[in-house]
Amino acid sequence: MCSVIDWHPRRLVSGTEWTMTVPGHAEPLAVIRRLRFEGRPVYRAVTWAPTSGGRELIGYYRSGDEAAVAVWRRYVEQQSTRHDAASRTHGGRERG
Repeated sequence: MCSVIDWHPRRLVSGTEWTMTVPGHAEPLAVIRRLRFEGRPVYRAVTWAPTSGGRELIGYYRSGDEAAVAVWRRYVEQQSTRHDAASRTHGGRERG
């Protein structure tokens, strides 16, 4: 009888800190770091800044995937807010 091993290719990844980037942007969006809390891996996402003092907490997540999704959602929301603000400065009229 063969047993199933709890394994994922991500286990081959080394390192504990990653930057999340968007193609065409000069700077990363965020830094995701793997930590251990009570023996379990936890992923902390913070906004990107050159030093940790300039970073803001986005949140703590159970997986790197959850952290990446949270970073992306924050980015999309910020882009939408910026777009809406820019639209208002141009009279708030719909193009058409």
